[in-house]
Amino acid sequence: MKGLQIFFLILGVFFGSCSVSEPAVCENMVCTKEFRTITVKFIDDYGNPLLLNNYSAINKRTGRSMSQNSIINGLGIYVVASDADLKELSEKGDIVLVSASNPKNNSKVSAEFVISGGLCICHVSKISGPETIKI
Repeated sequence: MKGLQIFFLILGVFFGSCSVSEPAVCENMVCTKEFRTITVKFIDDYGNPLLLNNYSAINKRTGRSMSQNSIINGLGIYVVASDADLKELSEKGDIVLVSASNPKNNSKVSAEFVISGGLCICHVSKISGPETIKI
């Protein structure tokens, strides 16, 4: 009988000392295969698309340039961030400073966007920021 009590005591200590580690949140993610971008359109005083000089999008937290600083189809639409930048962004959102110059009069403009991403996020997401910037 005493042997049975010792057995259950050891068994209780064994199971009581085991800890189940929490699985990483990322393990249960189901993401689509689409590639998302966050864009901004630059227009002139008449609402026409504007091609810019010195366009940049900089993550203020890291000081790094976003990897997709490019124009789309010459329509004055520029990429602020994309899924290529996902791991460089925080889940709570980072401020991305967009700036550019008007090639006609060299006037400069800047705007702030808040873009979220992160290691365990499927796609970038715009929290705030303009759709269009008049320059």
